[in-house]
Amino acid sequence: MRALIMAALVVLIATATVAAPPTATASPEEPGWGSEPPAEISRPAFGDRSSPIRPGANMNGYCTYNFVFYERIPAPQVPRVYIGTAAHCTERLGERTRLGAAGTVIGTVVYDADLVGSGVDFSLIRIDADLVGKTNPTVLGVGGPAGVTAVNELALADRVSFHGHGLVLGAQAQTRTRTGVLVGWTNREYVADMPAVDGDSGAPVVHDRTGKALGVVSRYGVFATPPSTDTGPLVTWVQRELAAAGFDNLVLATAQ
Repeated sequence: MRALIMAALVVLIATATVAAPPTATASPEEPGWGSEPPAEISRPAFGDRSSPIRPGANMNGYCTYNFVFYERIPAPQVPRVYIGTAAHCTERLGERTRLGAAGTVIGTVVYDADLVGSGVDFSLIRIDADLVGKTNPTVLGVGGPAGVTAVNELALADRVSFHGHGLVLGAQAQTRTRTGVLVGWTNREYVADMPAVDGDSGAPVVHDRTGKALGVVSRYGVFATPPSTDTGPLVTWVQRELAAAGFDNLVLATAQ
């Protein structure tokens, strides 16, 4: 779990300086990935925005779910639907996860980066088929995603937003949605100054200017370049690692 260092967060947010990002090059879209598949690709029967399973929902009482994905398969086949979280929030394949600490069990862990030696800090959970209609891919409190952010769309000081269930800040609905500033990135990770704390792990980070999925809340960036409050994997890196593990036919579900 992320170490709780609230005082350090306050200092970093107050004193952070915007520095040039590490050199990064845009990665081509992975085969099978996209944000809006052709009409002949089957789409899940998602629920509306009152649905309880959404990016930004509480996972097991100690982490947060992120973006929704589904299989790219031809109609009329019914695609399986998935949701993500941070790898350090899950322990094993086959683990069942739930909404909140004691809520509905929603699905099964089918990929955990920690178990395959990947540093991406991402786990993929297959949502139970009978709960797809209670799932909506729109990020709570933020909106989007409208697609996946490419690194060539990023600029220093871009605003980013996330919705999480961190300690103290996540206890009240009014403070679960928070914003920050992008201070750097590579072709794998973003570096941002934002008020994320324990319990926000796994939360979806949206790039405000484009409305696209940027990354996942993962860890404090005290030792990042430049130092920051948060560092985490870009969705484009998540895509590459999932494809390498055999999940190369997934589509990011956009806001509905």
